[in-house]
Order: sequence, then C-alpha cells, then structure tokens
Amino acid sequence: MVKKYGVVMATAVMLASAAHAGEREGCRLCGMYIDQYQATSAIVTGKDGRVEKTCGGADMLRLVSDAGGVGAFASVVVHDWVSGKEIAAAGATYVIGSDTVPDMIPNIIAFADQDGAKKFISEHGGQSLTFSQALLAVSPMGMTMPNRVNSAVPPPKGSMSAGAGYMAMVKDDLMMGSNKVSTAQFLAATTALNPQPMISKKMEASGPMLMANYGITDRLSLTAKISDLDKTMTSAMRMGSAERVTEHKGISDLETKLVYNLWRDDYYSKFVSLMGNMTLPIGDFDPAFRTMPGLQLGTGSLDIGGGLLGSIRFGDFWLHGEMSYLANRENGDDYAFGDVTKLGAALHYTPNYDLMLGLELDATDTGKNESFGAKVQNSGGREVLLTGVASWRVFSAFGGNFSLNGSYGRPLYEDVNLYGLGTDYVATAMLNFKHRFNY
Repeated sequence: MVKKYGVVMATAVMLASAAHAGEREGCRLCGMYIDQYQATSAIVTGKDGRVEKTCGGADMLRLVSDAGGVGAFASVVVHDWVSGKEIAAAGATYVIGSDTVPDMIPNIIAFADQDGAKKFISEHGGQSLTFSQALLAVSPMGMTMPNRVNSAVPPPKGSMSAGAGYMAMVKDDLMMGSNKVSTAQFLAATTALNPQPMISKKMEASGPMLMANYGITDRLSLTAKISDLDKTMTSAMRMGSAERVTEHKGISDLETKLVYNLWRDDYYSKFVSLMGNMTLPIGDFDPAFRTMPGLQLGTGSLDIGGGLLGSIRFGDFWLHGEMSYLANRENGDDYAFGDVTKLGAALHYTPNYDLMLGLELDATDTGKNESFGAKVQNSGGREVLLTGVASWRVFSAFGGNFSLNGSYGRPLYEDVNLYGLGTDYVATAMLNFKHRFNY
C-alpha cells in the first residue's frame, strides 16, 4: 500500500511541474482559467506589489478572508457585471443566489451600484449584499464533500470531478452478536450452530478505485464509482492448526448516484436534496462463494435505492446529513443480499481554503441475506462507524484543483446477527481533480 501511495504522490509532483511550465493564467484557489471568466474576475494586489487574479467574487472574498481583511492588500478590484469596468471591491454591491452561475457557487456577482444590482435581481432573483456581508457569505473552502455520508450540495452545471485512489478494509474481530470473543469462545459457541469443518478468521478487501462526478444542471448531478478489488478470506480448521486462504479478484459493481436539489437558500448555505442510486451488476457473483458472501465482487443484481439529504453551513463548519435505503434484489443464482437502511451525519471544519478536517458518523442496518428463498441467519446486522476525514488542496493546474483526500474509520458498535467477523478498519486515499467547463 505504501508503494501505491508513493505512486500517487509522485504523479501529483509531476503534474505540478507540468502546470508551472504552462503559460495560461489560472485562479490560484480553484485553478479555473482567468480568460474564461473575464466578466467576474477579480484582481488582488499585495502590499509587496504582487498581483493575483481570481475567477470571480467568491474566490476573491476567500483570499481576503484568509488574509484577515481587505486592509492586508494594496488594492482589491472586481469587474462590474453591467459595464465590465474595474471597480473597488470594498465599494461594490454584490448579488448572491441568482439563477446565473457565471463562475462557481456561491454565485457572488459584483455591481458598481445598487441600481444595477436591483435590476439584475428583478430579472434573475437573488439577494443584495454589501462587501462586509459578502465576506460572511463564503466559507474558506467552499462546499465540502463527505466521504461516507452523501452531500445535498450539487456542483454547478458543467463542473466535473474525477478521482483515483486506493481503499482497504479488514474484518478480523470474532464476534457473537455485538460482543467480541476469543477464538476458543467463538469455536465453542458455534460448534452446534455451524458444524462446518472450516471457520472464517479474517477477511480483507483492497484495491484501486475510480470516481467521477458531473453537474448536469445547477440542481442535478451524477456520480459514478467502481473499484478493482482483491478480496481474501482466511479460514481455519475447527480441529488442528491448518489454515486456508480463499481469494476473489476483479472489478466491483458500478455504483451510480443522482442528486437533485429540491431547495436551497440564496446564500448557498442550506440545501435539501433527493438522492437516487442504482448499482449496476458489473462485478462477478460466484455461486461457489454462496457461504462466504463477503468475498463476492458484486451482488449479481440491479439494485435500486434512494434517500433524503441535507447540508448546512455555520461559518467555517459544514454539517451534512443522510437518510437512505438500498433494496438488493434476488439475482439469477437465487441469492439476495440484505437491504440496507442508513442514517449518517458529517461535520467538516475548513480553517482555510487549502484544508478540510472532519468527522463522519454513519449507522447502517443490513437485512439477512437469502439463499434459495431461505434466510441466511449469520448475515446482515447493524454497524455504527466513526470516520476521520481530511482533504488537502495540493495545487491548482489545468483549469482546476488537485486535492488529496483521505479517511480512516473504525466501528463504535456492531451486531453481526448471530456470529461472524466484525470490522477492524476501513481506509481510503484519493487524488482528486475538479474542473468546470465554461459554457
């Protein structure tokens, strides 16, 4: 795994070098090309004479906020939306939350006077802000995206995000219901319940993963995720010390998700959205692993689910919540995985534009699997997982942002429905690139 992480970091360094070699000017915060956003671009001049441009008002405000205020600069200039002329940012009037998204969200557009802003609001909606109010309307990092809890915040139309990373999961805690037990206790308790000669001791899953997200409209987005997994199950003889390792390698199911924003406030700080998800049976379901469902690479069925999502910002903090349900259908081999009910919450802190730190808590209730119509008693169960997450903006290049995202989660509570293996940890690492296509 260390070697794979090294490859990711080396790739980031090479991309950074290539970016510096290019001549096209980009916004330092988001990386979007300045020449595509002349109508909203801002110019920030430091007291040392260094000039920096941003794609729009939101990133200009984040720069000013991170520096401690407009007084930290020699001048801060924005473009008047009506005339295109340069005006002092501190004296401009701003409109947020209109139906026009020229650069990014929150869509903060500058006007030379209140009359221009009022006319624009009458045609496109939104709220009028002073410079001081506009500073309070942005969070340092913008919208944060949770790891295990889905966000209600859709990206603006034309926004694309693509990531490549690595995941690892280990299950090696022997459990009876919600209690961890020793190997001797586990063997003694399960002799009558499971007379099979082999017993599972450890299950591992790891491999690279790919993820992509696209803003179809300003309210509708599509996400897709797929992995190349290596799953192994280590089993032991009930009598004796012999062990057997069973392996299953290949592509996982393709997970797709649509998020539609039902409601948001004009400040882009509160969101309520609907989620619909569908799992396409790309991964291999092998009937030989009927008694070891954890080794399956896919469910073998087209599975459908949905949920309700909410996100809200409190200054430098974002809170995300999720209620969802996934229905796993019976496949062609007369096997069905249990349906999954999920509740989740995520709290993310953005001390500055480059960094996000957070905690995520999700509780899942998974029904029993069914084989040939009969319930598999030692399957399904309940789990509460606490995950630490972090995102670091490495650099901006090629019209977008590169960031490194990582997570590490451990269960706070588990009930494995009778007996089985409990989760030790779940970890991910990903290099992500975000870009918005200009229309």
